[in-house]
Amino acid sequence: MRWMEVPHRPVSHVPAVLLAGILTFALALGAGPTARAQQAGASWRGLIPGLKTQIAQHPDPETSYRLAMVYAHEGMLIDGWHVLKQIDRMVGGDAGRPALEARIIQHSKADVQKNPRDLLARYSLAFASWVAGDHQATFQQFLEVTRQEPGNAMNHGYLGYVYSTHNDAKNTVEQWETAVRLDPSNSVLHYMLGSAYYRTGRSRDAAVQFNLAYRDRTLYNYITRGEEP
Repeated sequence: MRWMEVPHRPVSHVPAVLLAGILTFALALGAGPTARAQQAGASWRGLIPGLKTQIAQHPDPETSYRLAMVYAHEGMLIDGWHVLKQIDRMVGGDAGRPALEARIIQHSKADVQKNPRDLLARYSLAFASWVAGDHQATFQQFLEVTRQEPGNAMNHGYLGYVYSTHNDAKNTVEQWETAVRLDPSNSVLHYMLGSAYYRTGRSRDAAVQFNLAYRDRTLYNYITRGEEP
């Protein structure tokens, strides 16, 4: 049993909202005015209206992917999940992913080399690398993203998840505690931290975090009945 497993429902099921959808459906990051480098400390929410307009006028997976990445960074996880499911239908599912996965890695590496402070490109590279099986690249990208932008809760959430796959309890707890301090209203982060506490023997602390997490009925339904958002 991996250390991050909890009774009845492994914690890795919840990061499906955080990571699996984004990682599984990682697509090429296209160029364009709404895909400018996003740097530390800047909210990406201002990109949402323009991206939605572009998608409505000319649906394509690249533009939809940019929107999903913005949602990922901003913690708008349910919105991002729905976009990613749409993207998967657009590319034809499993058959259409590999070529786009390779493109995103190529393009994102070039963008990061051109501008090391382009966090949108680093997000893109991290997620696509995970799908490709290069988890070390994902780890390195989120280490750098978090170093550049330590005030974003989701950065710590993603980095903590990668630590959890390494069975690194100390650093997982540290990252998720930081994430919860930065965004105390984030139910997914509360659940993840509670799961980490449970596996490290901190049952009372875990109960507090689970209670905070289950205040969000969407998360409650997702966990207890296995419903996708």
